[in-house]
Amino acid sequence: MKNRSRKFYAQAVSLPPAGNRPLALILVTFSAVLLLALWSAKTFGQTPANGQTPTTPPPAHQQGSSSKEYLGPSGDSIRPYRPAGRDPFRKVLPQRIKPNATGGTKTAPKPLGFPSLEERRAKYRTMVEDYSDKGLAEPNPVAQYLVSELEITGVFRDETGYGAFARAIPTGTTFFIRRGTRCFNGEVLRIESDTSDSGAKVTFRQESFVDINGKQVKQENVVSKQPTASPSRAG
Repeated sequence: MKNRSRKFYAQAVSLPPAGNRPLALILVTFSAVLLLALWSAKTFGQTPANGQTPTTPPPAHQQGSSSKEYLGPSGDSIRPYRPAGRDPFRKVLPQRIKPNATGGTKTAPKPLGFPSLEERRAKYRTMVEDYSDKGLAEPNPVAQYLVSELEITGVFRDETGYGAFARAIPTGTTFFIRRGTRCFNGEVLRIESDTSDSGAKVTFRQESFVDINGKQVKQENVVSKQPTASPSRAG
């Protein structure tokens, strides 16, 4: 290759007669450009010694069938998405721990007391003033006392029906009570004379309050009290 280039250059640079000098100048210029191109290809081309042009290996997915256009992975190689136990796009909320209905430690109901007698009497006086302003009859004084503070001393009967004598244990005061009379934590349900099968007695509905897990709950029960003295009759 080098010998041919030099021979061609020697022929090109030999000057022709004076009449053909423009053509000779063109040939010389062309020869110089050609030699420069050959030198550049030799210097920067990095052609392998065996004369073969280096080729880039085809991608892995094209090695099996280089003649076909690559259209993506096959259907057998695609695996459906399976979340690891939960939806990745769903917000995870803290799990609420429900109390065990059958096991665990249960909190025993805590009885709640009532206001003191002085507080109840003050409330009763306020009630009397309120009733008076409204033109109503004065409430029964037994409303100041709890069912447990009342002692039945006798049962009587008059033209309006059965009644009973109730003595307030804290003060020793005796009151007349009838069916429907309200006390501080209950009311009189019925009054029976000594002629009944169960004997003379007064039955109360009694209210109480307990604390269950911080919540106030009302409870009711029925309490029957018999006279502590011989029943007296009026009318």
